[in-house]
Amino acid sequence: MARPREIDRDRILDAAQEIMVASEGRGLTLDAVAARAGISKGGLVYSFATKDELIAAALERELERFLAAWDGMAEGNDRSASSMLSAYVREILSQDEAHLRTASLLMTALSNAPEVSEPARRFYRAVFQHFDASTARGRDIRQAILAIEGLFLLRGLGLVNCSHDQWLSVVNHALVTLQRPD
Repeated sequence: MARPREIDRDRILDAAQEIMVASEGRGLTLDAVAARAGISKGGLVYSFATKDELIAAALERELERFLAAWDGMAEGNDRSASSMLSAYVREILSQDEAHLRTASLLMTALSNAPEVSEPARRFYRAVFQHFDASTARGRDIRQAILAIEGLFLLRGLGLVNCSHDQWLSVVNHALVTLQRPD
């Protein structure tokens, strides 16, 4: 009797992300993911019962990767709001276009599945906890972060055709805002 093949969760998530990017989010089906990952559809459904669960898991993995990189970008022991948000923007600037595209497609794919969007909510709580909107400086920082996130989501939804250079211009402007002296 042959030993059953082990299902590799990361291979499935990699396959889903590759399909999403290649098809601009339109070609993601459980059949396509199973084929790309080299497993049966039954094996895929055993790991992820629905397409929404698959997307949520891929997004959570991408957000965890970003959060770890953001933490690594933070300067030493300085966990001030300004330092943390500057590290956030610098980490965004370090992302290649493929990572940005993948993350935006995953994030916007969840707009139809709010019941599995808790990882995204946690991510944005982690970002938004770093500024105080009751101060003028905090509102400037909030505006800079919202500009980045707004363009990120608009690109992911396909509502704005923005080149990578235009994207970098918005993110760099936000970084200048964050690094302005208080």
